[in-house]
Amino acid sequence: MKNKIITGIDVGTTKIAVIIAESDSESINILGFGESLSEGLRKGVVVDIEKTSNAIEEAINKAEEQAKIEVETAYVGITGEHVKGINCSGTITISNNEYMNPAGEIISKEDIKKVLESAEAMSLPPQRKILHTLSREFKVDDNPNIINPEGLSGHRLEANVHLVTIARNIETDLKTCLERVGIEFDGLILEPLASATSVLDKNEKQLGVSLIDIGGGTTDIIIYNNKSVIHTAAIPLGGESLTNDIALGLTVTLNQAEKLKCEHGLAKESLASKEDEIVIKGVNGRGDSKVSQKSLCSIIEARMKEIFYLAKNEIKKIENECNLNFGVVITGGGSKLKNIKDLAAEVFELDIQQGIPNSINGIDDIINNPRYATTIGLVKYINENKDKDLRMIKNDEDLELFEIFKKYYKKIIKKLKLK
Repeated sequence: MKNKIITGIDVGTTKIAVIIAESDSESINILGFGESLSEGLRKGVVVDIEKTSNAIEEAINKAEEQAKIEVETAYVGITGEHVKGINCSGTITISNNEYMNPAGEIISKEDIKKVLESAEAMSLPPQRKILHTLSREFKVDDNPNIINPEGLSGHRLEANVHLVTIARNIETDLKTCLERVGIEFDGLILEPLASATSVLDKNEKQLGVSLIDIGGGTTDIIIYNNKSVIHTAAIPLGGESLTNDIALGLTVTLNQAEKLKCEHGLAKESLASKEDEIVIKGVNGRGDSKVSQKSLCSIIEARMKEIFYLAKNEIKKIENECNLNFGVVITGGGSKLKNIKDLAAEVFELDIQQGIPNSINGIDDIINNPRYATTIGLVKYINENKDKDLRMIKNDEDLELFEIFKKYYKKIIKKLKLK
């Protein structure tokens, strides 16, 4: 069997990260990785097509050079406050249209598809669309908590699902950015879903866990129970918010604020030193200044507490539906802040762990770094779900002649480096 080449693009507020990976029946291996600064996004949403396209192209070129493979198609991660999750259900009657079998009829793949479509039959504004239909559980007649009903027999099939919806224009903008660099758009994947795929194991998903992914512009929450997603949310605050607060509070540049956060920042003010004075170099003719670590960390703790309490409010929305036996797992670049687990334990009053990407082979600095949990999770999720999610399947035989022509035209454009 020929190995699959998968490309995932994490389009974040502070970075664009691209992974080119090869998968076989046993493992996933990173062939190439590229990263660039992101200047065209705000809180996960494209606000400048040209800057975003240029950043994507830079990251892709770096990954291609390392992998020695030319990227033709890619999946893109999506997040932002526009992403909404909702739990709903659908029901169908299982029948062969001939006679009523007292034992019921055997449930087929087609029946499962129909009941999921029934669950999707909700009224959405025209500017929104369904991104993922994530089955929570199936119920066959009076038997609940069934993960896969195929092959069982019954008269009535019910599906409880978690629907993830997005704004159509956000998808269009991301497609436009890929088109400008000659890459075929394969589909979108919810970023916290990708992060969960890279850092959570089956026991955590089974017994209850909340994953909090602290990115640059947003903090994403995804909650699992009984191996299913039961809640998703995005908070429009992240590591960039801390940097902005430091810049304003200490009257320093954003670059200086980022350096202060990374080199001297702690999540808890009480663990900082009053005596430890940090020298800040003056810019634009201003003199040097000094600040105590305690003053710096008071700014950081205030914002991190706000982020965590907003995340806690999301958890409270489903607290009657499940127990978080595995507590909270924090990941993303923001989770690398020193003493963040101590602050999280104080706010959530649950077991706290840091989520590290796993089960992928490649560059150590990438695969062991929570900053790249989403990027790694994209290729893992694609590998595990490409044949299951009908929205993500695209084959040349399904494309009309015009689409095939357009696909190869984009390749030519890319090679000529035209915009």
